[in-house]
Amino acid sequence: MRRTTVVVALLVVVGVGLAASGFFAGAGDEAPPPIVDEPAPSAVEEESLITVDGDYRLWPYTSRDTSVEGRTLAINVLVHADAETTRHAIERRTGTDWEETEEAEAAATADADQVLALVERDWADAHSSDRYSYMEEPDRGVWLGETFELHDGAYLGVRDHLRAYESPDGTYTAVQAHEEYYDWFRLRHTVPGIDDPAVRLEDEFIYGAVDAEVSREYRGMEGGWSDGWVSVIEPASVAMLGGALLRRRTRAAAVELARRTQREAVRHADAAVLGTALAALIVGVRVAGVALEAAYPGVGPKLIAGPLYLVIAVGIPALVVAQAPDSDPSAAFLGVVVGLGAGFVIDFAALGVAVPPDLLVHRVALLAALGVVAIGRAAADRPVLAAGLVSWAIGLTLPLADVI
Repeated sequence: MRRTTVVVALLVVVGVGLAASGFFAGAGDEAPPPIVDEPAPSAVEEESLITVDGDYRLWPYTSRDTSVEGRTLAINVLVHADAETTRHAIERRTGTDWEETEEAEAAATADADQVLALVERDWADAHSSDRYSYMEEPDRGVWLGETFELHDGAYLGVRDHLRAYESPDGTYTAVQAHEEYYDWFRLRHTVPGIDDPAVRLEDEFIYGAVDAEVSREYRGMEGGWSDGWVSVIEPASVAMLGGALLRRRTRAAAVELARRTQREAVRHADAAVLGTALAALIVGVRVAGVALEAAYPGVGPKLIAGPLYLVIAVGIPALVVAQAPDSDPSAAFLGVVVGLGAGFVIDFAALGVAVPPDLLVHRVALLAALGVVAIGRAAADRPVLAAGLVSWAIGLTLPLADVI
């Protein structure tokens, strides 16, 4: 009777958790999709435009389509140069167009170059969803697609992502810089913020051997994660861009398991092994994704993510079903929740990102669902096991359906 009460309470936690996840939905996305049947070009209000050098004023946001209703993130960097100069400044290349280094060429570089790469940012071409911005001269306005995109980091890990838009007269380039990480349960990127990547981009010019003036201007934008401030960069000479720029981005991840877990590991070795295996699995998927992406740059990241997602979606409950029968139900529950929970914490800590509240609630609901699976399997209670598996399946389906 007591066990039934516990299971019912856990299922309530799962339901409430998944519902709460939906309540917070969109916190980590760029913005919710516009609720319109057929988005069409729309007028931009005069007061939302800001003045920059040249003939074209800027609508300081990006949009999912050519309408203000599709607004996503705010423009947070302005470079007083055309797109080519801006790209050279970011990539630290001169003389010729920048090209992505092939893996074979990278392996053949000198040791000094390999050491240098450790303290430089490794900007590479990025390909992602189309985003638009709007610029207007006195007689007409124009919606623009990205002039170029760059990213620093791993698609299946965490990265800084830049979208750049050159003004039609070439006097400035508006840049939207944001940080994003790949969430395995949503199978897409989540954006924790836009301020830190703009600061990191500033630092490359402030602390690097680049002749440029860096300042900040308050433009009073609201929405799109903006605090109203814009970083302004004025590169003085492309010829000065060959120096090494110190990479100031450091990550520290320190995760410590609770003492209770250590005590339970002695008393319930099987449950402890199960929990450890779950933590290793969730962290191993992230490590494998980033490693495979680096080893096979010609393969699309989503082709790598697909099989790894199956390891999470099917492998995790399969591991619990296979190992839980040897454990006490309470110990199995504790091992699963602490083990997989530790895996989630280690994954997020290693990425070094702020986790949106909806995803935290979602992960707690998943832990409760898998805990029910462990109790049902350890107690040989098929209805409880089935309820846990159904809850797990629902927890996986909601983020894929964009509810979370």
